[in-house]
Amino acid sequence: MAPPVKVRSLSKTEAKVVLSLEAEGKEQLSLEELRRRASVSPGFARKLAHGLIRKGWLERIRPGTYLLNPPRNGPDAIPDTDPFRLGSRLAEPYYFGFATAAELKHLLPQASRTYYVVTPGRRATGRIPWARFRVVQVAPARFFGIEHTTRRGIDLVSSDLERTVLDCLNRPEFAGGMAGAAHVLALAKPRLNWTRFGAYLARFGNRALELRAGYLAERVRPLLPPPEAWSARRRAGRHEAWVPLGPPLLHGRRGPHDPTWHVIRNLSDRELFAEGEIQ
Repeated sequence: MAPPVKVRSLSKTEAKVVLSLEAEGKEQLSLEELRRRASVSPGFARKLAHGLIRKGWLERIRPGTYLLNPPRNGPDAIPDTDPFRLGSRLAEPYYFGFATAAELKHLLPQASRTYYVVTPGRRATGRIPWARFRVVQVAPARFFGIEHTTRRGIDLVSSDLERTVLDCLNRPEFAGGMAGAAHVLALAKPRLNWTRFGAYLARFGNRALELRAGYLAERVRPLLPPPEAWSARRRAGRHEAWVPLGPPLLHGRRGPHDPTWHVIRNLSDRELFAEGEIQ
């Protein structure tokens, strides 16, 4: 028999905090703000936060920061289980990226079990017990290509189409491997802004990534080739180094050599199109 659900009762001090947040439409608060709202000492504020977490009124999303599980969610201690609402509070600034952004844009056939949050800030770790979050830290100069979207009434920040493709090609392990990254590119290709995609590649400043992206842009869905001028500006020079298509730790460094892009095809078409090639 399942254990009985605990009703979210409140003491007078706890109610003061919860109802003031609800009245202001505020969902996130720090430990210091909790202390001020309750008019208590720092030590009692920590005890108060622990009690509100135990009763299901607060979720701890990072050290010293909490998210309200509001009264409208009902009287029972059932936590909010929307990973996008919680993930959007794990870091500031942030964007949902990689497989998570691809899911939001319907570019992957199935949802990832991990939710990817990208930030130029200090690395954080998601501590929500029922969902897995991966916070990926990037240099401030590489924090670009974002857009605002709404999902189930929640305002979110995610990578835009071109940045989603770029991220998946750069870190395929966060997109279901090279097969997942190729699938993302295949579905994004009809809508891709090639000028913006090229500008993002230039800002990223990774020539090996540019060569891999150019090779795949011509190889994936060849009936929808990139503009010739776009490819011509990025093809490999005669003396440029050769780069492996897939991560060498997984696929090694051997395979046929593509002379146009100086790419070593170190994984087979069967591996690359494991999700099914899209024509």
